[in-house]
Amino acid sequence: MSVSDSKQVRRKKMLHGTLIVGIGTLLSRLLGMFRDTATAAILGMSVGGIMDSFVLAFRLPDIARRLFGDGTLSISFIPVFSKVWQQDQKKAWSLLSAMLTFVFLFLTGFVVLGEVLCGIGFTFFHPDSKVYLASHFLALLLPYLIFICMAAITSATLQTLGHFSLPAAIPSILNIIWLVGILLIAPCVTNDPATQCYLLTLCILAAGIIQFFIHFPFLRAYHFRFDLSFLKVAAEIRQIFRGLFPQLFGLMSIQLNILSASGIAWLFTGAPEETIRWLGHAVTFPMYSGAVSAIYYSERLYEFPQGLIGLAIATAIYPLLSQHAAQKNFAALGEDLSLGLRIQFMFSIPAGVGLMLMSEKLPHLLFQRGAFTPNDMARTADLVFWFGSGVWAFCSLPIVIRAFYVLGDIWNPFRVGLISCVLNIVLGLILIWPMAEQGLALAASIAAGSQTLILFLIFVKKYRQIDFKSIIVGIIRSCFATFVMALIVAAIMKMLPGESSADDVIHLLLGGFVGIFVFTVVYRFLGGREPEIIVQEYIKKKTPQKINRKRKQK
Repeated sequence: MSVSDSKQVRRKKMLHGTLIVGIGTLLSRLLGMFRDTATAAILGMSVGGIMDSFVLAFRLPDIARRLFGDGTLSISFIPVFSKVWQQDQKKAWSLLSAMLTFVFLFLTGFVVLGEVLCGIGFTFFHPDSKVYLASHFLALLLPYLIFICMAAITSATLQTLGHFSLPAAIPSILNIIWLVGILLIAPCVTNDPATQCYLLTLCILAAGIIQFFIHFPFLRAYHFRFDLSFLKVAAEIRQIFRGLFPQLFGLMSIQLNILSASGIAWLFTGAPEETIRWLGHAVTFPMYSGAVSAIYYSERLYEFPQGLIGLAIATAIYPLLSQHAAQKNFAALGEDLSLGLRIQFMFSIPAGVGLMLMSEKLPHLLFQRGAFTPNDMARTADLVFWFGSGVWAFCSLPIVIRAFYVLGDIWNPFRVGLISCVLNIVLGLILIWPMAEQGLALAASIAAGSQTLILFLIFVKKYRQIDFKSIIVGIIRSCFATFVMALIVAAIMKMLPGESSADDVIHLLLGGFVGIFVFTVVYRFLGGREPEIIVQEYIKKKTPQKINRKRKQK
């Protein structure tokens, strides 16, 4: 195979993988959006901090799932399990059994400790306090953490064995059961928001149990047997967990920043004009009830482009980069990484600006109904705007960090990720006073942007496996095309009416189509070849044989 053919094959694999992962993510995110739309209509931002307490309680096990399940642990587990599977399948099942046992025991201890702390929370605090509510919700949700993390490991096992349909459907199970709980169970049982949240936590726990146990019929098809012979896989277990902690701050720094933002919002939220007791009543609370919920709803919107662009490209490109690194083919690694980053910036920069332009239309269309008030919508829209300014960084980080990992460097992402977390907390604590919860969204965007730039410069300086010039030119090209797009879309939106949900749909559809068309034309006019590459791979699917046949006919 020639070098050019090899390059074309690699390019096709990366783009095809990105498309498949993107479609799967899109379907999951759409179902999740229906879930959040229904939740907003039933619960809104719940006066009295009920929804804030529920969101904070749900975020803790959800972040742990991403950290130990879908994130670092899965990335560490898959290559080791794959290698063992090729050598000895019985030993591979011993490895899976050992991982499930270790995770179960570790997380059970963590959950028991959490339950004790929750018991303190609802024993010593008043039933009307947000600590009491959050403690109750968290006590019910903590066991969910055990099942969903083990489900993530079993999903990773099936993916390694070439079975992708069930792992792709696992997130939908939670969304479906959540929808049943919020639309059918909770409203039929009670009208009290707190009780509805209690019922919803039980539905989430049930979803976690189902998400784990549904894997076993599929695993048995591969002759899985639970094996307690842990000693023979001790070396593999150590390999999986070696360097696990530093990877947490690399891959999951964005989620950790959002978690800290939610914690700050919950801690500094009170009634309007209420003074902060633990600061000596010297100042009033900078935020009021609903701040944590506003972060949650706005996060769901910016995660759309993050999942469809950043995570999709990162997931598709990671196996290719790993293969190049193992073969020490650094030229191919640089080519694929540079192309992946150029495509990512081509999508993420206009997507972020588009989100900022539509920051009012999207929450108005999706959330403003039922218990979700116009004031709730306005607060969410403000956060969407500031989160939109960081979309380019949220999408870049998964790709850049994986580039470090395939070269065996886990410490640079760790150090920079730790700096990003500290910067996010410091900026958040400063910005909440003049900007309320908007300051937390801006702080998260600044922290992610700083982390991306620092990591990018370190990678270029240390490894030089990247076409720095082409990426910078692509960024400039994308920024200019996005600027032209924003001017035209803003002008169109200003001319159109914008009162009803139907008007929002027109804004989104017309603005979206016009924006994509204008951006693509300007980007291509400026010399960008990435749209042409994508079209060639997915639309112009003429094989060389067909081309030769047409030439012979002529």
